[in-house]
Amino acid sequence: MHAESRRRFLRMAAIAAGGVVLNPVARRAEAIAAALTRGDSTETRTLGNTGIKVMTVGMGAMITRDADIVRYAVDHGIDYVDTADCYMGGENERIVGRALRGVRDKVVLASKVHIMDVPGMIRSVENSLRSLNVEMIDIMQLHGISSEGEVTDGRAREALQMLMAQGKIRIPGVTTHSGQVTVLRAVQKHGFFKTVLVAYNFRSDAGIKTSIKTSPGLDERLSATIVDVAASGIGIIAMKTQAGGYPVEGGGPSPHQAALAWVLANPGVATTIPSMVSYAQVDENLKASGMRLSWHGIKTLARYEEVIGDRHCGLCGECKERCPNGVDVAGVLRSLTYFEGYGQETLARDSYRGLGDAGAAACASCSGCVVPCRLGLAVGRLSRRAHSLLA
Repeated sequence: MHAESRRRFLRMAAIAAGGVVLNPVARRAEAIAAALTRGDSTETRTLGNTGIKVMTVGMGAMITRDADIVRYAVDHGIDYVDTADCYMGGENERIVGRALRGVRDKVVLASKVHIMDVPGMIRSVENSLRSLNVEMIDIMQLHGISSEGEVTDGRAREALQMLMAQGKIRIPGVTTHSGQVTVLRAVQKHGFFKTVLVAYNFRSDAGIKTSIKTSPGLDERLSATIVDVAASGIGIIAMKTQAGGYPVEGGGPSPHQAALAWVLANPGVATTIPSMVSYAQVDENLKASGMRLSWHGIKTLARYEEVIGDRHCGLCGECKERCPNGVDVAGVLRSLTYFEGYGQETLARDSYRGLGDAGAAACASCSGCVVPCRLGLAVGRLSRRAHSLLA
């Protein structure tokens, strides 16, 4: 990633984040574009220093229950598919495995493993190989990493090195939902992992209504960190790209296409893995490949932000460990998004149950929430709602 690419993205981010920073001349210049402009529908980017080229729109299969949908996506050009052993209690890998019969060589296949003892991690990956019915998984990612200590965990490295030596996995990576800047910097610093799957969308930094250009601490905001870490050779994959997938009425480009275009305007993002559960969603998301975000698309995102309102956590990490009662606020709100945004009640309940004592039970008797939120969400109220719906 060259310096000019970084400057171009930061200029775009400033525009997208707050029209108030534009002078009339700049507004007129943006109005000339007037729409999400169509680029190369098969746009590809290289995944860091791995040498692997993939389409900018991949597929997150986490909530896809129909193998035919996955196969349809692959048949229509998607060449990156992400799953995990824990999705649907292991069934999701089997669904993906059925979908890829006869077309395995067309796809970069990514799955995940949790940190545990070395034999346990090896057993988990070997089980994934059986479920997927493949001999090798291209990218095996440590699941849900949030600290530098997890990035440098010796057990994980030993297990992954053994699996690479045995030809069972190709490339080691990590995934992160919290402490994302810390994880990105740790991967960049220590050099073992080659990819990072990061939660990233137009609300990730401070929301589209806040000007990134004038925000303090720009260098440690997620957008700028992604650009810098990618420039050092780490492959960045973006998830949670549509900020929940809430429905929006109105003409013009769909908000989900605009959201993907916003993410892909960051030159550090190699590909994205939006969830797809229907043929229509595959078609819609594929049309975002090669699109360029312009003024009309930005207005679409602004409408989408209004629809989302206070319902969606940007996963910026500001609230991490800030609750005196030990509530994992980001985890609670992510579970709520699974329920209200994705419409996935089982996933939402499983995610919330997995928080254990870090759930929002304490919020019911809390006299006043002191947890900060960069997006200004009513954290206490949302946490209580999540507990009432999902506990």
